[in-house]
Amino acid sequence: MQVAAPHYLLFSESCRTGNQSQWRFVLQSIDGADQLEAADDEPDAQGERLELLAVVRGLEALAQPSRVTLVTPSRYVNRGITC
Repeated sequence: MQVAAPHYLLFSESCRTGNQSQWRFVLQSIDGADQLEAADDEPDAQGERLELLAVVRGLEALAQPSRVTLVTPSRYVNRGITC
């Protein structure tokens, strides 16, 4: 018997204000029962690197193989994943 992989929503974002650069993700089970949120400062990172860090850190937080639906405001990340 095969068990279906869990399904998660991964929300990612980044922001840069002045000298502060930060990535953030929210990883939420599809039923909304479980949620994990993390953020960190990346002083030397800019733009696309911040966007990618948010997604990578979110994927690294998964404990097992899972289905993931990515929700991101970044066209850069969206185009990179769908191409």
